[in-house]
Amino acid sequence: MNNKKVKSLSGKIVLSIAITSIFLTLVIFTIFEKMNKEAFYNIEIEKATIIADTIEPLIALNIYLDMNNKVKHIVLQLIENPNILAVTVNKGNAVINEIKSKEYAGNVDDSFTIEKTIFQPNSKKKMGTLTIVYSSEHYRHLISKYRKLTISILLTFSVLFLLFTLYIKKLLSPLRIISSLLKDYSPNMTIHIPFSSQNNEIGLISSALNEMQLNITDYSEKQKNINRYLEETVNKKTLELRKQLYSNPLTGLPNRLSLLNDINNIADGALIIINIDDFKEINDFYGNLVGDNILVSFSHKLKIMFKDNPEVELKHLSGDEFALLFMDSPSVQYLTEISNKLVTDIEKMIFYHEHNELAIRVTIGGTFQIDGAIEKADIALKSAKKQKKSFLLYDEKLNIEKQYKDNMEWVKKLKKAIIEDKIVPYYQPIYDNVSNKIISYECLIRLIDDNDNIVGPFEFLTISSKSRLYNTLTRIMVRKSCQNFEHVDCDFSINLSVEDMINPEIVDDIKKQIKKYNVENKVVFEILESEGIENYEEVSQFIHEMKELGCRIAIDDFGSGYSNFEHLLQLNVDYIKIDGTLIKNLDTDKNAQVVVQTIVDFAKRLNILTVAEYVHNETVFKKVNELNIDRSQGFFLAKPKESII
Repeated sequence: MNNKKVKSLSGKIVLSIAITSIFLTLVIFTIFEKMNKEAFYNIEIEKATIIADTIEPLIALNIYLDMNNKVKHIVLQLIENPNILAVTVNKGNAVINEIKSKEYAGNVDDSFTIEKTIFQPNSKKKMGTLTIVYSSEHYRHLISKYRKLTISILLTFSVLFLLFTLYIKKLLSPLRIISSLLKDYSPNMTIHIPFSSQNNEIGLISSALNEMQLNITDYSEKQKNINRYLEETVNKKTLELRKQLYSNPLTGLPNRLSLLNDINNIADGALIIINIDDFKEINDFYGNLVGDNILVSFSHKLKIMFKDNPEVELKHLSGDEFALLFMDSPSVQYLTEISNKLVTDIEKMIFYHEHNELAIRVTIGGTFQIDGAIEKADIALKSAKKQKKSFLLYDEKLNIEKQYKDNMEWVKKLKKAIIEDKIVPYYQPIYDNVSNKIISYECLIRLIDDNDNIVGPFEFLTISSKSRLYNTLTRIMVRKSCQNFEHVDCDFSINLSVEDMINPEIVDDIKKQIKKYNVENKVVFEILESEGIENYEEVSQFIHEMKELGCRIAIDDFGSGYSNFEHLLQLNVDYIKIDGTLIKNLDTDKNAQVVVQTIVDFAKRLNILTVAEYVHNETVFKKVNELNIDRSQGFFLAKPKESII
């Protein structure tokens, strides 16, 4: 009964291979035939198109010069090509030359037709059309040859597949013999499986089965003392896991978990954290393997430095961070001296890679407060880096914990405001300096807190970037601004960062909203110039896409910090908003007047409108008008309001 099943299985395998092979062959044949037909067709079309592209300028020149005889001469030369069946030249709607070969029968199935527009030389003005009827005889000849070749290949593959299936059937025959031998197997008997001498998979299976019998026999023997065996194995694995749990896998030093455990077991002491400065640059430049080798070598050097001091425990917290735990609290002077000596000694260390000498620098943060020691030493470390110091002890006056808590509170406020729909746009009018009328509005983000206080962006925008909520705020502002101006006959502007413009998801959402509310011709996108626009390609792509929709572009805060007139030339902007730092003292600061006048003159030459920001009093407003700035915005004229005037 079992032998019949095995025989049936081998037959099914062979049959499956045969059917699959035939099916795949037919599919490949069909696909390749379609692809090659299309390729041959495209080749012929391309040949005809090349002829049309080559001859069109000559015909265009002769038509432009009214030299119809030369046009006719060119057409006669074309018709001499055996593949060209007919040529027609139209000037306007009139046929000026039409010649057909003797072989042309007017049958569309036997030819390709290429129509080429004739343009006036050095112009995009259309003068007429050139029509070429190209023979498809060569195309049909290629298809016929390809089909014969393909049929021959298919027949060859069919024979090979047949031989392959017979070979597979022969290969599977030893499996039936092996299965019959194993049918009555039990752990108390030994069966020799043949074919183990064969240098193939059957030989590997036979050898594995013979070895498995030995393992089963050995396992049966171990059952007599299974409790002792299991206990030894569990103890061994426990030691291995404990070592892995409390050790860094790269250096073998005790890890962060080990440090936490030791801190919990001492009442007094001190901790310093050693961070290798800019270690990521070593990994990026030389590779992670070189970085790992430096960490291993560095850990050995630290071990040697403290081998005679049993009261100091060396730990490897993570990649480029190490720690020294003092089991008894040292004096401040001693801890400071040993930390400064560490900095000096480490800077003298030399590491080698392919005959190159590599040096490292470290920053150290320390604390005497064992309660929360890791967090406090880390705060001291970050403060040292920020202050560009090599070593710093934790001090409550650093006030960093409060900053962390404040940041966390703002993240909560932001998330709550988003959920409760309390992120809203406020609208500040922009006035035309000629008519003194409102000509547009700038949409400015505001947060309404739990006490209905209006919170400006300076309180939360930086935190939103760090907490990955900035994109959400941008989407809200774009949606609400577009929605509120849908039925208002007035332009409005929205501030965008470079990060917004290079984010495909944000760009897609912007397009969706401006189309949904039909505000393409009202919206102006203000780019923050103070960020430094370095990626011209991606920013220019965004500007191009928005302008195609009908939107306009302004550079915001122009003149602040990093100003570059090249922005105006490369980014094709419509407005310049002159930064408030130049405008606020414009009435008294002569240098600001010179800079602003230069910006205005340059913008007018490029037909770019200028807007003065931070117009906060009457004298500044008068100076803005004297300098011929086109528009004004500021508290003197109007403050941002929750509704559109």
